[in-house]
Amino acid sequence: MILEHLSLLNYKNIEQAQLTLSPNVNCLIGANGQGKTNVLDAIYFLSFGKSATALTDGACIRHEAEFMMLQGKYRTALNEEEEISCGIKRGQRKRMRRNDKEYKRLSEHVGVIPLVMLSPADEQLVSGGSEERRRFMDTVLSQVSPCYLEALIRYNKSLQQRNAMLKQEDEPDAQLFEVLEEMMSIDADVIYKERQQFVADFIPIFQKMYARFCNAAVEEVSIIYDTHATRGELLPMLVRDRVKERIVGHTLHGPHKDNLELLMNGHNVRREASQGQTKTFFIAMKLAQFLYLKSVGEHRTPILLLDDIFDKLDAGRVACIVDYVSGDDFEQIFITDTNREHLDSILAATHRDYRLFEVKRGEVALLENHSANSSLATLDDSESYVSTSQAN
Repeated sequence: MILEHLSLLNYKNIEQAQLTLSPNVNCLIGANGQGKTNVLDAIYFLSFGKSATALTDGACIRHEAEFMMLQGKYRTALNEEEEISCGIKRGQRKRMRRNDKEYKRLSEHVGVIPLVMLSPADEQLVSGGSEERRRFMDTVLSQVSPCYLEALIRYNKSLQQRNAMLKQEDEPDAQLFEVLEEMMSIDADVIYKERQQFVADFIPIFQKMYARFCNAAVEEVSIIYDTHATRGELLPMLVRDRVKERIVGHTLHGPHKDNLELLMNGHNVRREASQGQTKTFFIAMKLAQFLYLKSVGEHRTPILLLDDIFDKLDAGRVACIVDYVSGDDFEQIFITDTNREHLDSILAATHRDYRLFEVKRGEVALLENHSANSSLATLDDSESYVSTSQAN
């Protein structure tokens, strides 16, 4: 899937943008806080129907505005055109459309535009709590399995309702407990099975990816799926521990307690790995996520977003990543960085089309436009820059 044209209106600090993009490599250079990450976040929003960083949809609207609008024009591997748009007005629900047809449910859109985003925040995959690793599994599986996404949505709604009942001072309705717990058990079974298969398929991809960036003979890495499914069917456990859960005020069993145990040489990476090993670990996990999504189904190469990932990496790892992402495994890539040298090394290594933009105070200007076959036209002024208010 290729994003050919991106339009932004009042998105975070970007007042207006009309960007025509390279089908291969798009680089954005700029100091921190200028808005380059917001461009990537807009692309993420068009894939998932939400921001990668903002906690609420309203936070994506520029401070001085009452609404925001995003529009992406894509071309599939089968040379078909797709148009995705999203609009939000303050105090109203967002509206997402595909080819001018509004979605009834946002879940119908997830997976249509496969995408992987890698940023420094992904270090939380290793150093953060179990919820970060569950979110990793959910993000991957939601893009390839509508059944998983629907089961996950239903389970989380039932879990929220059950937890609210557990906190009630009065004795909750026993029949309602029974209905919720039976629904949770059915959906949990789907979630468990999908996660189990994903981890089994993902581990060898991840191990090969990690080996690209380190001495595989010295560092042996693996992942273990630590799941409550090994304890048996969920329903009997929910019924058995209802009284105990009324005391603590939340549900103690289920897929919301699952975890991924990340191992290096048989030890927990979170406790044993160096800073460099931790960075290599999470970068390898995210790039392996890309290859996994690419391998599931035909004509589904994800868009790859790399947001300031070279910051604080040693020269060896930077060179290795540059060499890899310049290869043929990838299709369309978006890269942001504060260091022009990093981007120049990537552009010098690639034989493919690229466009280089500078982002300053929310304004995006085209610096370089290179076509491997010299067929790309030079952007006119309306396509090469945006003007906006001060950055957030």
